[in-house]
Amino acid sequence: MTTSGVTALTLTARDIILFALNKISAAPIGQNPAETEVAPVILELNLMLKEWEFDGPHLWRQTLGTTTLLANTGSYSLVTDNPLRIMECRYRYPSTGITSDERDLPMEAMSRDAYMELPCKLSPGTVPTMWYFDPQETTQTLYIWPVPTNPTTDKLVYTYQRRFQIIQTLNDSLDVPQEWLSTIGYNLASRMLDDYGVEGLSSQRIALRAEKLLLKAKSFDREGFVKFMPNYRFRR
Repeated sequence: MTTSGVTALTLTARDIILFALNKISAAPIGQNPAETEVAPVILELNLMLKEWEFDGPHLWRQTLGTTTLLANTGSYSLVTDNPLRIMECRYRYPSTGITSDERDLPMEAMSRDAYMELPCKLSPGTVPTMWYFDPQETTQTLYIWPVPTNPTTDKLVYTYQRRFQIIQTLNDSLDVPQEWLSTIGYNLASRMLDDYGVEGLSSQRIALRAEKLLLKAKSFDREGFVKFMPNYRFRR
């Protein structure tokens, strides 16, 4: 038996949209729609992906970012990374000047209230030990405390949850792992049921499968953990 040897499945936005429209028997004649013809479906797809940013953590969206520390600077713009949220932050310093011998010191996250209550936000220090992330509409700022006065090649290293890249053309690939493609196709079909007036048992099956696939995808995209519970003993 000969197999393909290929494990990657890459679908474009056109493929996913046609998949979804076929499920609800609404695919355009010719199966090669223009972007203007399916513009409402592209919008629905982008809105769905943006809504899913609320969920998480998606392991495949957790990305490592770094920024070099500056003297007497307590805030750093992360607009380039455009993070949705910061998961953790570490202070990295070279103990010997050799990159392979860098050390990481975990920093403690602060709430907005805790940061705002700091009486002196630019208090000088040798090592920053706390951080606060402020995500606004057009700005994403990482604040640290205390503020180092004489850093050399020290860095802030952080794990952030990146945003979904939106679809702009039908030839764009989707910004998801291939295991999520069926989930996206069925959930897009489910969201288009009302727009195309699809009712009955068929629509119910599509909505149910979309829900089950999304639940399965979210369950898979988690790190395993061990939970310890106290051993209660009951006396008679």
